[in-house]
Amino acid sequence: MDHDAFVKEALANYSALPEETNLLYKRHHIPVPHLFSFNGTKEQGVEEYLKEHANALGIAFDLAVGSESHLLSSGRNIRVTSPSDDTQAIGTMMHKSSEDKYLALIDAHSRRFIHIEVPKGTSAELKILFVNGDSPLTSHVLINIGEAASLKLLELYTSSSARRSMSGVAHEINAAPGSKAEIDMLHNENANTTVMAFIRNRAGADSKIDINVFYNGGELTRARGTVDATGARSEVRVNEIVFGCSSQRFDINTMILNSGRESNASLESRAVLMDSSFCLLKGYAKVNRGASGSKSYVHERGILLDRGARIDGLPDMSVEESAVKATHSSATSPIDPEAVFYLMSKSIDELGVRRLIVSGFLAESVARMHNQFARDTSMALLDRKLEKKEFGLIPKAGEASWSFGEEGKKDMFLGHYKYR
Repeated sequence: MDHDAFVKEALANYSALPEETNLLYKRHHIPVPHLFSFNGTKEQGVEEYLKEHANALGIAFDLAVGSESHLLSSGRNIRVTSPSDDTQAIGTMMHKSSEDKYLALIDAHSRRFIHIEVPKGTSAELKILFVNGDSPLTSHVLINIGEAASLKLLELYTSSSARRSMSGVAHEINAAPGSKAEIDMLHNENANTTVMAFIRNRAGADSKIDINVFYNGGELTRARGTVDATGARSEVRVNEIVFGCSSQRFDINTMILNSGRESNASLESRAVLMDSSFCLLKGYAKVNRGASGSKSYVHERGILLDRGARIDGLPDMSVEESAVKATHSSATSPIDPEAVFYLMSKSIDELGVRRLIVSGFLAESVARMHNQFARDTSMALLDRKLEKKEFGLIPKAGEASWSFGEEGKKDMFLGHYKYR
């Protein structure tokens, strides 16, 4: 299919598709209330953004992606192509625009294909910055990891938009046999941004994929993931953190699949909400026929810090093979007022109590990120939101009241937060 036909089909699908195509969740989704203008506007470029925020960011990125332009500082393992010139990528994508209304929107208006290639037997460690402006940011990230290769990828999402806009990125991960990948995604877009996030993968035999996602920013976040332990003895693990305040809304729908025999697929989602924020956690697990000896579980947990906040956990599971281990669970509760009273009686103020509760609840999830910058930035974002009810800004060194040590161990209230 050429690019013109690709765009035409995507636009037709966008017009025809309902807000939610999954029959299981027809009544459980958050509609997107805004239309987005894809007309180019004069806005801050990524180079200017990097100069303005260099001290806060504290690290060098291999690629910085903006709504209208991108800046590639390291060509190793990364190349960027125009969709209109890359018919090969169009023909091999796992995502199809007929699957989701807003995936179709990204397909129709995608400005770039970001190719990440890790050759057989090699390793790569990459960092990408995404900055959406007044024009929507729309991109595809296509990842190919060779046999016995490894990838560590950090993605930081932020915004410079002054009006309502969108950040839409679709990921596809192809992991060859024996490969390993850890992908850490930190979403910290501002309140003018609607976040659209899509993930799909294939995992070869004996491969391992860890996906850690922290949803902190955006007015509305709509995430759709299908993560498949495809090959024999493959392992995919998805770790989701949601932290909401004000009137933020999160619609997180992740499906984990066991397709290979003796494969392992897991989804752990933890959400903390304040004020009148709302979150849908829709974890679905499916063990396909032929995936004997497999393990699958969906684990959803939530804490409500204020009475107006709400979390709907909707775990589900379908098992088509008998010789497997499969479980799913969901639990949400408000903070215990007696525990709060006890801690405050020990001369800890209300903010300190909230810090203790949130840090204890999310520490294990944050520690699964092996990237030091990802861990420390996550803790700084948590601290900023707890103290100031703010998101969308880059945290600066020294802002967090807690940090993680080099080995990822909990180090609460000790020392000062530092970027590494």
